[in-house]
Amino acid sequence: MVDAGPAAMAGPMTRPRRARRRRWPWVLAVVFVLLLVALVIADRVAVSAADAAVEKRLAEQAPFDASNKPDVSIRGFPFLTQALSGKYDDIEVSGDSLRLEQVSGVDFDAHMHGVHVPLSKALSREVKSLPIDRVDASVGIPYAEAARLTGIKGLTLSAGRSGVLHVSVPVSTGGPLGTVDASADATVRVSGNRVSYKVGRISVAGAQLPAALASAVASQMDGAFTLPSLPYRLEVTGVTATSSGVQVTAHAAHIVVDATT
Repeated sequence: MVDAGPAAMAGPMTRPRRARRRRWPWVLAVVFVLLLVALVIADRVAVSAADAAVEKRLAEQAPFDASNKPDVSIRGFPFLTQALSGKYDDIEVSGDSLRLEQVSGVDFDAHMHGVHVPLSKALSREVKSLPIDRVDASVGIPYAEAARLTGIKGLTLSAGRSGVLHVSVPVSTGGPLGTVDASADATVRVSGNRVSYKVGRISVAGAQLPAALASAVASQMDGAFTLPSLPYRLEVTGVTATSSGVQVTAHAAHIVVDATT
């Protein structure tokens, strides 16, 4: 019989320890993945709770027709850190073909920056007010609606070259030409919620209108309209002509959205 000795007996006993040591990285990896999944789930749960609470408050204070309300989306990831701090970097309120007061087909897009919602209020969905640091918005109004608001019969508005407003309308020349279709690019101005425009060089059938008739025709083409009241205490900062309609930019700062907004 051969005596294997202590070394031979010790050999098999040390191998399981090395195997267990090799398993530790896998265990840690699995734990890490599970924690990551848990954080993602918690993040999405927090998004859902806060989104519902914020959406309810914002939707209640938006003067859009109840049949077609805008969507509310909380932007940014990870969301959980925003929820814990009680301050959201970017909440978007947007919708297409909305009705705002008596104006149809309105495209609305607002980004609210620095929206303060305590986590406890968001989770309980008891958000009574929303302090907001800044709101930047754009509002698109179809040309047909803008033309209707001017009250000028037969007026057609469209986008001219270089983003200017183009105006076309049947006008009376008071002379041998009678009623003609006149067109011109216009300069747009805004004061508060009132948009006005003044035409420049007028053309009839592709030819420039004589100066003797231009003044009388321009008075029939110049116009103005009042924008619908914008939500969230937005103040109009600019108006441009786009391919789809009149686009209004608006801004608000340090507001509180509550039952009185």
